[in-house]
Amino acid sequence: MMERVRIGFVPASRTIFDAKLAVKVKGAALEAMKEAGLEPVSPGDDLTQNGLVQTPEEARKAALLFEDSDVAGVVIGALNFGNEVPAAMAATVPGRQLPVMLFGVGEEGRLAREKSRRDAFCGLISIATALRHREVRFAFPRVSAVGYPEDASLKKAFSEFGRACRAVKGVRGAVYAQVGPRPADFETCAYDELSLLRKLGTRIVPVPLSTLFSLTAFAKESRVREVFEDMAASADRSRVSDMDLSKMARLEVVLEDLVEEHGLDGMAIQCWTSFQDDYGISPCFAMARLTDCGVPCACEADVHGTVSMHMLSLVAERPAGLADWNNRHYMQPDVFSAWHCGVFPPSMTRGTKAIGMHDILAASTGTDEGKYGTVELSIDEGSVTMCRVTEHPMEEWPVLVAEGRSVVAEGDPPGSNAWVRVADLDALYSEILRGFPHHTAIARGSCGSAAAVAAYFLGMDPVLPLGLDKTALEAGPEFP
Repeated sequence: MMERVRIGFVPASRTIFDAKLAVKVKGAALEAMKEAGLEPVSPGDDLTQNGLVQTPEEARKAALLFEDSDVAGVVIGALNFGNEVPAAMAATVPGRQLPVMLFGVGEEGRLAREKSRRDAFCGLISIATALRHREVRFAFPRVSAVGYPEDASLKKAFSEFGRACRAVKGVRGAVYAQVGPRPADFETCAYDELSLLRKLGTRIVPVPLSTLFSLTAFAKESRVREVFEDMAASADRSRVSDMDLSKMARLEVVLEDLVEEHGLDGMAIQCWTSFQDDYGISPCFAMARLTDCGVPCACEADVHGTVSMHMLSLVAERPAGLADWNNRHYMQPDVFSAWHCGVFPPSMTRGTKAIGMHDILAASTGTDEGKYGTVELSIDEGSVTMCRVTEHPMEEWPVLVAEGRSVVAEGDPPGSNAWVRVADLDALYSEILRGFPHHTAIARGSCGSAAAVAAYFLGMDPVLPLGLDKTALEAGPEFP
């Protein structure tokens, strides 16, 4: 389980409306956010009048509170009509482009002259306008944008927003290692390092393979033994010699040291053929285990693949693997093989896991030597989400998001695999051919809308070919 996401809450109110109604519902809104897995931070009575945000001065106090609390995003609740300028000011933390979500609270009952009223729907439109004037990106629930804190749809929106905020905070300013150059034949894995820096504040640490290999000779023996024993216990290694497993353990120790030394959030590793020829194993098992520990490791020095895995793992709240968009099933037209040589994180299955041989490389070189180290597994049945970040010329950043279901199907590909059923495989393939490379991040669970919202708040363009909602005018992706 990941830590709760800290979110700033702006209880927006306008003084000419009944403050008691606003105060009454503020506590319910905070409780709904907690139930949705968030850690809300909101001004109390000691900071603003009645703990509400109604004036520019109260907005400044709320913004400072959010800055000091290092919130990952801001929710603005129109508890009555709200005051649009203070609400927008409170959501604008200096120096940070925080994701913002809007919602309004419905009336207590039928409208009547003698009763107090909220008019939150009208006020919410004004708050949205104020945010647009300030070029602040925001989202809102598609269902019950104006509703009640106890609504299940609003709690779901809070949860999805929190997942998106976690991803935005994690990906912005991330540090990734590129270990070795991309394979010469794979221009598909090319990227622009400075473009990533400008877009996301991402820093790349280059690590030569020769440096990595030399460090394995100095790995601490006690740690190597610990990792060796854990590797042996975590998967069937009956085909793998002690010498090869020791090489895998040494590699994992050295990669862990690089993570600590450089503060890495992920890695993109040239996994063939220098590893097999010069070090004597395939690195897949060590990479998969690091991914399971929260450090996504992409194959073939695919840095955009690392970004995709990192973002998806944060919204899914579980590790994401890297797969090829692979073969259509020969009998089931909307089922395809989400496959890779053998690098899916072991936690993706409760079934058998085995350390295998890189069959494709062995077939091409005519020898088995140096090819062991892949992860043989099939992803458990159930929902899966796929996500791919890429960059086009002219600094366009499309992000493909699709959902499907891992199913049982005839066929036994080598390495790591899931047979995935999607709503329309032809539509998915068409979208991929129009603008995406051959790799995708894949994670268990249904979190496509949160991934799309995260992409939107990162300044990218979600592409949703399989039924997820499109962007909602200036407001960005809605919640489902």
